[in-house]
Amino acid sequence: MDGFVVVTTPQDLARIDAKRSINMIRTLQVDVLGVVENLAGDNFGSGAGEELAREMDLNFLGRLEMRAEYRDTSKPAVLNSDAVLSEYRHIAEQTLAALKRVEAGVA
Repeated sequence: MDGFVVVTTPQDLARIDAKRSINMIRTLQVDVLGVVENLAGDNFGSGAGEELAREMDLNFLGRLEMRAEYRDTSKPAVLNSDAVLSEYRHIAEQTLAALKRVEAGVA
């Protein structure tokens, strides 16, 4: 069982590059498990990951916000912030669900 998780950022150029990657992955006949949006928030905006997933008929696995907690390098951000931990858990759960759908032949 295998598949790709495609990561994009909110900028238009990144979404276009991610779309090209998805098309290339599909030509290899490998499953695309879904799309994750990284660096979302006030600086770069958000929504490109969901838009791309909808456009390409894929699962939107989640979004990682750009947060101040990532600046604290004393320990991983998931240990410093419940919000960061929640984002990562959501993406992991969605990815696991997508893998189970692939395994069941329902991708």
